[in-house]
Amino acid sequence: KKWSNLMTNNKDWKSHLLSDDQMAQFIINGYMILETGGAPTINETIIKELNKLDSNPGDLVTDSVPLLKEIYDHPKLRGALASLLGHDYKINTHRHCHKNPSGSRSQTWHQDSLDNIGFHKRHNEYITQLLVMYFPQTVDKTMGPTALIPGSHLLSNHNTDRTASQGNFRHQVTAELHAGSLLILHYDIWHAGTANTSGNIRYMVKFLYDRMSKPSEPSWDHHEANLFEITKTLDSKRATGIQPSLNFKIKLNQRNMWNNLYGSNSAVEEYYDRFSGSWPKAPQESNK
Repeated sequence: KKWSNLMTNNKDWKSHLLSDDQMAQFIINGYMILETGGAPTINETIIKELNKLDSNPGDLVTDSVPLLKEIYDHPKLRGALASLLGHDYKINTHRHCHKNPSGSRSQTWHQDSLDNIGFHKRHNEYITQLLVMYFPQTVDKTMGPTALIPGSHLLSNHNTDRTASQGNFRHQVTAELHAGSLLILHYDIWHAGTANTSGNIRYMVKFLYDRMSKPSEPSWDHHEANLFEITKTLDSKRATGIQPSLNFKIKLNQRNMWNNLYGSNSAVEEYYDRFSGSWPKAPQESNK
């Protein structure tokens, strides 16, 4: 059978729901990479079809290249989207093909626009929309990989002008990917396309997915026995490079995002007062 037919018939997306740990890591970092593991022929065919286009079809890219519909029907993607957005999520009508020829310059840091998508503000503590980037070709560091600032979705309203005006960040991530990979992003994460110096075209097709209902229970592969360890992870781990002065805000937003996705305040509360205890002792004089 052709791989695309196998893809269409494979509806076992529930076996690809994310785990508790994968959900926590997405909350912390704001992105994840899915390797589809499909045969290379589908990616090669999509590239050939994209190369035939005389102009950018914009939102109609899936009409111009119908095989793209096999990508967003992939059970791994469907499982991840159902976990993050609920099982009744919908694909947005907006989609776009980015064609970066060799010689394309880097973008500035940015968050995607909120124009015409029905939301009036950024969401530090929620996942209401996801941005999914599909790369039909392998993307190495010369082909203009997408750069990300992990954790920046948790500070989506914080110092936007300052972030946009910066160049390289010390702990930025560049998404070097295998052909057919999917990069799933929280809509508010700061990102930028980097320069393409490869001599080849880099294609990326962008899809958006929307949450349709407020969470009332976990929509991922959840196990209640993991709650204590997940709470410790959310309270103690940050994306690398976040300013220490923002630790409390990040911790609060991480925990609130988990609780909002869970549908209740499920994070295990373990109060402790780190300022109580023995009085501090005077330092010993070194000459005694």
